[in-house]
Amino acid sequence: MSIAERTGIIWTPEDDIDLLAVGIDSDSDADFQSMLAINQAARDWLTGKISLADYCDILQFNDIPDPFELVGEFLDHTELIIKAAH
Repeated sequence: MSIAERTGIIWTPEDDIDLLAVGIDSDSDADFQSMLAINQAARDWLTGKISLADYCDILQFNDIPDPFELVGEFLDHTELIIKAAH
């Protein structure tokens, strides 16, 4: 069960990228470059520039072991937002 389902609070971002963007906790240049690649891929997927398969490939290439978990959380939250709007 998600936080939104447990609390009844649904966060609606100004920009959909906020549901997919990642950050880092290190000073590593490699981690920074991966963060940039992941966040750009998220933007490209959201705007239809790349397919979901390509997005997931980029996530895996950048050490996200289960890209479908991240995509699934995005879809679950989006569904909750849509349900709340009705």
